[in-house]
Amino acid sequence: MKGKILITDSLFIAKEHEETLIAAGYEIERLDTPEATQDQLVEAIKDKVGYILGGTETLTDKIIDAADALKAIAFTGIGYKGFIPNYEYVTKKGIAIANTPDGPTHAVAEWAMTAALAMNRNIFDISRTGTKKFLTTKGIEGQRVGIIGLGRIGSEIARMLKPFKTASISYYSKNRHKSSEKELGIEYADIEDVLKESDIVFVCVSNDAGQDFITEKELGLLKDDALLVSFIHKGIINESALLKELQGGRIRAVSDYPLDAKEANDLPLSRWYSGSGSNAFNTFLEIKLVSDMAVQSLLNLLETGTDTNKVN
Repeated sequence: MKGKILITDSLFIAKEHEETLIAAGYEIERLDTPEATQDQLVEAIKDKVGYILGGTETLTDKIIDAADALKAIAFTGIGYKGFIPNYEYVTKKGIAIANTPDGPTHAVAEWAMTAALAMNRNIFDISRTGTKKFLTTKGIEGQRVGIIGLGRIGSEIARMLKPFKTASISYYSKNRHKSSEKELGIEYADIEDVLKESDIVFVCVSNDAGQDFITEKELGLLKDDALLVSFIHKGIINESALLKELQGGRIRAVSDYPLDAKEANDLPLSRWYSGSGSNAFNTFLEIKLVSDMAVQSLLNLLETGTDTNKVN
């Protein structure tokens, strides 16, 4: 046996993926909980050479200090820094980290489009959740769309928007992507202009954007009745500022994550809708793809020390 591998939660890494790891000479140990505690992980991580982070646990230095044999971590998603905030400490200890950047891309972009359509067609007002039987709505056709962050998901959203006959698509990104502008038919603009001129804004930045990337100032630039679509990790949009705008009735928003404030539950669904927990990535096909990528990345790191999905 080459060593033991810890897998958390049961959503990712199905039996077929376990068999891949076993066939490669490893023993599997599962911690079948989506939110493992520090104490649980301190105990579970001991003597493991590999770790597939499939839950929503947050790694701490204490957990890493208990990892007496760990060589590599594979994160089942893109934004690993939200779950491994001590990633610098992890890598200093000689532990490699890999994520699955291409895995959830289509599913998350699909969710964002679904959410935008539902909100701009006022689905919640003219269905069993509302009181109206007939209502003329905006849709997406003819709308000016803005994308904040043109990574994998932002680019996929731009591709998906093509058949919807938008008036325009502009984007802001830390780095300008001229080749994508030509391919996708989009225009680069400063973030202030994207926010001011767009009817629909998709927020697609990574955790690297930092806490409170979108604050009261940025939200204040949005048009009246503009729609903000978000699937990013909590904290990147200032929740107090967003709640204030929503309660004032000036803008609308839809998010894969709920707001912490209970007052958000009193807002009309046509102004604020959110998931009870993150599910934007969660389709059968994407789960299988992410699982395949995580297992292969972990094996590559354990066997050769290199992988294309290794975080630098």
